[in-house]
Formats: sequence, C-alpha cells, structure tokens
Amino acid sequence: MVVLGFFPHNYFRYSLNLIPRIVGGSNTEEGEWPWQVSLHFVGAAYCGASVISKEWLVSAAHCFQGSWLTPEHGMPTWYYNSRNYDYDIALLQLSTPWPDTMGHLIQPICLPPSSHKARSGDKCWITGWGQKQEAGSAVLQKAEIEIIDQTLCHSTYGVITARMFCAGLSSGKRDGCKGDSGGPLSCQSNGDGKWFLTGIVSWGYGCGRPNFPGVYTRVSNFAPWIHKYVPSVL
Repeated sequence: MVVLGFFPHNYFRYSLNLIPRIVGGSNTEEGEWPWQVSLHFVGAAYCGASVISKEWLVSAAHCFQGSWLTPEHGMPTWYYNSRNYDYDIALLQLSTPWPDTMGHLIQPICLPPSSHKARSGDKCWITGWGQKQEAGSAVLQKAEIEIIDQTLCHSTYGVITARMFCAGLSSGKRDGCKGDSGGPLSCQSNGDGKWFLTGIVSWGYGCGRPNFPGVYTRVSNFAPWIHKYVPSVL
C-alpha cells in the first residue's frame, strides 16, 4: 500500500484524548455505507477510511503518524504545520484493486468539486467502528449530525483554517469517538441523491461534549490534489 498526503503533527490529539469517536449513533444495516473502510495495523483496528475508486482510499494524515510507517513503506516527504494542525488528509493506494465480484458490497463515494461549500445546518452522516463513549463497537455505527457555522467553529477552537470545518450537535449527543478518525462525513445531494465525501473525521475535544463539535477536513479543498493522483475518480 502506498500512502500520499499532507501530514500534520497531531500528537496532541492522542495525548490529550482529542481524537473524535462516534457517540449517540445506531447500528447500520449490511451494505448501507459501502464506501466505509476499517484500517488495521498488526491485527488491530485503529482508523477509518473511504473508498473513492477500485484502488484508492482517502483517510486522515494523522492516522499514519509514528515510527511504524516510514519512507520505506511508501511514505513521501512529510508536510505539516505543527501550530494549527492543518492538511489532515491522506491518499492510500491498494496493492491490489478490489475485484468486480465485490461490487455488490463495495462502492466508492463521490468526491465533492472544489467549488462545493458545506453550508451551516446541512445534515450529514458520520460512520465508524469507533468507541460509543469515552470510556468499541463491533457493529458499524452511524449518526446524523449538522454542519456548524464556520465562525462558531473558529470561536470554539481558535485554530480552525479554511481546510477545516465543524459538524455535530450543540448538545453534544452525537459525535465521533476513538477509532473513527479518517472515516467519512457523508452528505447526500438533494438534487440527484448522490453521496459525497464532504469531510474526514479529524479531531475535536473529547467525545460528544456539549458545545465541542467534531472538526473535519474539508475534502473539497483537496479535490485538485486528489485528482492529480486519481484522475479517474468521480
């Protein structure tokens, strides 16, 4: 597997328990979210990802930080901003594309165009196998949350850039939790019903805490970069 990406220094998210995790969700049905991927390392699940083509996945850059993944494993030069934790995105190329016979179980999610704007109040879905509370789950979980106004997002965290946005509920009853990082925030188009990878689970303070929504990587800002490596992606 080859990994490409913008890699921010996100150690503080681990050390201060700031990794998002799914809280307040419900069980999904088999095949309901066919682009959802669970990433494993030495047999243990640790992050999520999204299928965007037969051989490419999108995840969070901070999922690939650490001594276990070195340039010898396909890692290019690291790019990061240690002050504001920006550019939390990674592209993963599978060593073997998934076969056509798996098409009834695996389907890619569409990428939003660079012109796409996530609007405050839009309802989207977060999915993942992460923990259900701050204290894991074998069944894929889903939770509907709302895009938060960018000004409010910035006032909450202070380090929000144009490549980040917040989503959640003011009550904090639905959120990502440990193990969900890198997974999708999926939003459905009102027009044609297509699902778009609007966000990537990136970071946040705690799990489902009131007035502390999850922070997501704004995928539309990376559309040209993704198309550079995956020109055939939708």
